[in-house]
Amino acid sequence: MAKRKEKILREIFSFIFDKLTDPLTLPIEPLYEWILLGVIGLIAYVLSFRIVGDMYDSGSISGRFLGSLFHWIIRFLIFVPVWFVVYWVIVIVQWIIAHWVLSLCILGGLITAIVAIMCVIHHFNSRN
Repeated sequence: MAKRKEKILREIFSFIFDKLTDPLTLPIEPLYEWILLGVIGLIAYVLSFRIVGDMYDSGSISGRFLGSLFHWIIRFLIFVPVWFVVYWVIVIVQWIIAHWVLSLCILGGLITAIVAIMCVIHHFNSRN
């Protein structure tokens, strides 16, 4: 009976996690999106598994229900920020590729500004 309850809880937590993360897509081709989301999900799973294991080892939690609950919460809290970073990296890279001339001009301007600032700093430091 306890095994059945655990399975039901796992299915409920999995369902909630899936419903919360389903809208999180990436602006790339579906095959690459599927692969990247799988990798992000794997990273979230492994890290949450380790964190919950450490919680068990330290005595912070006991029991399967709390372990499962914390696992899914931590998994979600890892998945979303990693997805967010990956999403914006893809968007920025796509923008750079689409506007490569403007990107080179901006990069050239930044390099010129950094070199000019370093020259000014070096000039003032050499005078003292």
